Amino acid sequence: MKKIIKNCLIIFYLVVFGLIGFSPWNQSCSQAEAKNSVPGKSTFYLPGEFEEHDAVWMGWPTYENKAGWSVKDLHVQLWAAMAPHVYVNVAINPDNVKKGWKYDVQIAEIKALMKKYNVPENRVRFRKIEHEDVWWRDMGPIYLIDGKGNRAVVDFGFNGWGYESNDSDYSRKEGSIDAQIARLEGIKKIYKTHMISEGGDREFNGKGVLIVVEAVEKQRNPGMTLAQMESEFKKNLGVMKIIWLKKGRYDDEQTFSGCLPNKEGKKELYTVIATGGHIDEHVRFVSPNRILYTEVSEEEAHNDPIAAENKKRFDENLKILKSATDQDGKTFELIPMPSAPTIVETLQPGDGVYDYLTTNNNMKKFNKIPDGKPIKVVMASSYLNFLITNEVVLAQKFWQEGRPQEWRKLDEQAMKILQAQFPDRKVIAFNAKAINIGGGGIHCNTQQVPKAKR
Repeated sequence: MKKIIKNCLIIFYLVVFGLIGFSPWNQSCSQAEAKNSVPGKSTFYLPGEFEEHDAVWMGWPTYENKAGWSVKDLHVQLWAAMAPHVYVNVAINPDNVKKGWKYDVQIAEIKALMKKYNVPENRVRFRKIEHEDVWWRDMGPIYLIDGKGNRAVVDFGFNGWGYESNDSDYSRKEGSIDAQIARLEGIKKIYKTHMISEGGDREFNGKGVLIVVEAVEKQRNPGMTLAQMESEFKKNLGVMKIIWLKKGRYDDEQTFSGCLPNKEGKKELYTVIATGGHIDEHVRFVSPNRILYTEVSEEEAHNDPIAAENKKRFDENLKILKSATDQDGKTFELIPMPSAPTIVETLQPGDGVYDYLTTNNNMKKFNKIPDGKPIKVVMASSYLNFLITNEVVLAQKFWQEGRPQEWRKLDEQAMKILQAQFPDRKVIAFNAKAINIGGGGIHCNTQQVPKAKR
């Protein structure tokens, strides 16, 4: 009898653990979620951004990063450039008395701006989705397609780029956006992983290769090894090969990690809720076998301590890229892009970024801002934070009246290189300082919906 009971218990445990897909990274998943893991050789895959899109998602802003610099105007200008070529899906907050959000008021404001910038109304689709922020690249839906007309969404964990706890109200709300959209669109396959990762740190060639930054992924997942993270990426994203770069931009270091040096070497510059080094600020796929990377000149490194540190990091990453191969074992074509200028601005009480940084717990612990005093910040400036979509590329430029003419030359050089990479698309450059001062760029504020192929 004891032997029978023992055998029954063994069978029971095998069945139970087989059902829940036992793993230290999905122990808290429900049984349904665990069964929804994408196998490494899944028919679902993530296409390259340079492939055709059905739509592009953006979130309607709820605050301004710096008073007087309008994120809303910039967003609608981006719609005007995109809308003739791709539908724009805009997430708008429903009524919320506590937050002071009124859906009808937001719609009226949006339509007035659309009229101002000549945006065709029939190309913009409004969706009620509660959200706080506009960084749709990071917490928006990551779409997979299967070649049979179907889509799936991958739902990674989110902790506010490491500034928040995993279970803070902010993390939970923003982290739920991808699943909300999947349900709204009737997508039944939602592949959930408790690994924390943002879309801005993942570059795909559409053929099974992913590039990520090791320092970023380690910071988000201190309890995981590289092998465990690689397994999660392959399982959930349908990729075959992962290229790990060491570090991202120095001026993209998390703000609580400490101040950066000015040109005289004094450490007084704060970053602006920066991510710790997202890939889309310095390395981008522009085709399955071509990669753009940021290059810092010797002269730039000599004149600017931030550029000097960036040069060290980018040179190390370039060695990795030169030795890397694609899914077929072939080396990549590597194209250098100029490094955008280091841009210093001032933030003060009343600016959205300042107000967040002065109340964030990690900032209070590690890099507290003097109470009520203005601070100098280094903006997120990069020529690689562009969006590729149907027939257009939305890029960033940094020169404006009163700024050095050298910046204008850098803008022109970068746009010339971009246009050469996309001869069948029009490159349109925007002064994106309203979002650069918030720690990101145009790519960070957008998330494409790949065309469901058959």
